[in-house]
Amino acid sequence: MNLKRLVLPLLSAIALATPYASSAAELQRSDVEKIVREYLLAHPEILLDMSNNLRNKQEAEQEKADIALLKQYRDEIFNNPADPVGGNPKGSLTIVEFFDYNCGYCKRAKPLIAEVVAENKEVRYIYKEFPILTETSYQAAKISLAVQKLHPEHYQRFHNSLMERAAPVKDEAELAKAVVAAGMKWDEIKKKSQDPAIEQQLMANHQLAQQLNLTGTPAFIIGETVLRGAPRSADDIRALLKK
Repeated sequence: MNLKRLVLPLLSAIALATPYASSAAELQRSDVEKIVREYLLAHPEILLDMSNNLRNKQEAEQEKADIALLKQYRDEIFNNPADPVGGNPKGSLTIVEFFDYNCGYCKRAKPLIAEVVAENKEVRYIYKEFPILTETSYQAAKISLAVQKLHPEHYQRFHNSLMERAAPVKDEAELAKAVVAAGMKWDEIKKKSQDPAIEQQLMANHQLAQQLNLTGTPAFIIGETVLRGAPRSADDIRALLKK
């Protein structure tokens, strides 16, 4: 943090609050710096207060900007018929997640999300495949969307199998094994994954993330709140749903 930027707004007030106030106009730069230093050493809580106020202001500005973006791109976020949907498709509460199958933070968030969705039957959950980490992330997203297009009833199971892996997806052979384990034929899913429409969907997700200023995974949209990063607990998600 830049100390000068923090203390300059305090110079006048501090100077007037010191014995030098009667001759403030005659103070030299070195005098002012000494006064400020002594005052801040005596009252270090001022820096903490200023830091907190700055953070609160930045968060409020970000929230205001996010609300405007969510309004502008509402249909792309909430009403894209190509997106996989979990939970209650007709639920009155919606959570949108941008995720990558090789994202460790996404994997940590999954059980928290599952807990909330299981207990709240009004949650509609929209999956935005957003592969940004590795080439196998991109391959996994294409295979996952192929599963959703051909066998939507198997999408959740396949999605869970990848998200519950301790290690990242290593290669296509692991994807093939996951497809078969979920009860589908690999050749059929592999062929569908090459559909240009799937690539276009992934490109659209990337473009939407860029428009929403999402630069990493996971990212969640809950109501009018954008959560960049994994929630700390299921209660964090519950609080945003209530908000």
